[in-house]
Amino acid sequence: MPLGMIPPRLNLGDEVVDRNVREGRGGDVAVYDGDRRYTFDELRRLSNRFGNALRGLGVRRGESVLLRCGSTLDFMLAFIGTCKIGALPIPSSPLLREHEVGAILANSEAVAALATPELAGVVDAARGKSPKFRHLILAGDQATGTTLRGLIERASDEPTAEATEANEPAYMMYTSGTTGEPKGVQHAHRWIRATGDPILSAVLTVGPGDVCYQPQDWSFIYPLGCNFLYPLLGGAAVVIPRGRFDPVEAYRTLERYGVTVFCAVPTIYRMMLAVPDRARPARLPALRFGVSAGEPLPADTFREWYDRFGGFIHDGIGQTESHMFVGNHQGMRIKPGSMGKPLPTWRMGVVDDDGQPQKAGDAGHLVLRNDHPGLALGYYRDPERWAAVNRDGWYYTKDYAYVDGEGYYWYVSRSDDLIKSRGYAISPKEVESAIMEHPAVLEAGVVGVPDDVMGQRVKAYATLKPGFAGSDALAEEIRAHVRRLIAPFKTPREIEFVADLPKTLTGKVLRRELRARG
Repeated sequence: MPLGMIPPRLNLGDEVVDRNVREGRGGDVAVYDGDRRYTFDELRRLSNRFGNALRGLGVRRGESVLLRCGSTLDFMLAFIGTCKIGALPIPSSPLLREHEVGAILANSEAVAALATPELAGVVDAARGKSPKFRHLILAGDQATGTTLRGLIERASDEPTAEATEANEPAYMMYTSGTTGEPKGVQHAHRWIRATGDPILSAVLTVGPGDVCYQPQDWSFIYPLGCNFLYPLLGGAAVVIPRGRFDPVEAYRTLERYGVTVFCAVPTIYRMMLAVPDRARPARLPALRFGVSAGEPLPADTFREWYDRFGGFIHDGIGQTESHMFVGNHQGMRIKPGSMGKPLPTWRMGVVDDDGQPQKAGDAGHLVLRNDHPGLALGYYRDPERWAAVNRDGWYYTKDYAYVDGEGYYWYVSRSDDLIKSRGYAISPKEVESAIMEHPAVLEAGVVGVPDDVMGQRVKAYATLKPGFAGSDALAEEIRAHVRRLIAPFKTPREIEFVADLPKTLTGKVLRRELRARG
């Protein structure tokens, strides 16, 4: 299918699985799940069974199904099968509690949920929030009662995909709710091609024979795309992540399956680089490249990974409302620390408060043309909130950025994270990157705290690598290091060493919580 072409009828579930079978890849491996391999044809038949089982329970086109079963084969079958029948899967993080699950059920009016036994209790307690809720299906090998396995065994594996409209809702993602109740971001079936084709053509260049791995939960859009839907769309195989992230185990997974493309957030790359030489492989011969998103990739992390393993990490930025829309393309000269350039078909820019384009080097609002078919249909049952971030043909990402003279985009901060000190606008990301180039620092979070003289003063919170201990001497050493890298007025007045940084469910530093500490 030509890049940018969206047919009038398209079904997301059919596109990522059944199409591969029709094109002769039915016997190719699609999934590695521990010691078990599943081909595209097996995935087609099992997802058909799940879709037909939902139909048998009375789930209809346009209705929603909550998924609380982690990054598992059950999740894959449920997501694909639900899309196939024209119903809407809703991935849900295992970390969410009853209030958050209840808010999602109330907003989505979900009619059913698939959950593991250990996560089902929260759904059962909150099910009354959705007046339409009818079925709680248990996933996992130890489940009893109305179980996924039982439903699949009784259902037909005959073709099940509805001829859905490309613009018809396909699935929903709910934000983490760090600034209020979770928002239901509704995506259409067209999303798989509108976002997948540009990413596969420019950044995640995978095809048959590639093996992709990302050790993060699929309830977030970055891994949902890059370690599930986009590799399958390209005919590649994916490795299902298992258990809590462990950097040593991640290396073992890369070696065991011959992973060719590794996706992660910067924190994961830094944790893996902090593993002692004796506990990690000297080389990763199968690995072609890495992909990073979620937070800006520090330049020193990019360089250290390349020095040790010989492959580039292609950084980019995306949102739940789309996916990645700017990144470091394959074959493009990479400027470490830059987000790269817009992906094909995406039109974007940086504008001032009046919506006028900023000149090169000047920071402003990062915006996308809002007629792109990869952008969300909107926030479900909240049109006012969607209208607030869409004006004059642009979608406002709520990120600050600038474009240099060569068209490379550079991240500055979230709109509410920018530090104003003595009349200067300071990017917390720039200061964090400078701090993390010190060999003792694992992660850093930088905020502005109130100051009677300066308006705000720069304060940093830092976690240290194994073998280092916080002290006044180390804090001053880090400050001196930062002064050598960036303007002195950006140097933190204070550095506080902490065991952990507060983070969102997607791994982003919660700067608002750091600001509250003062």
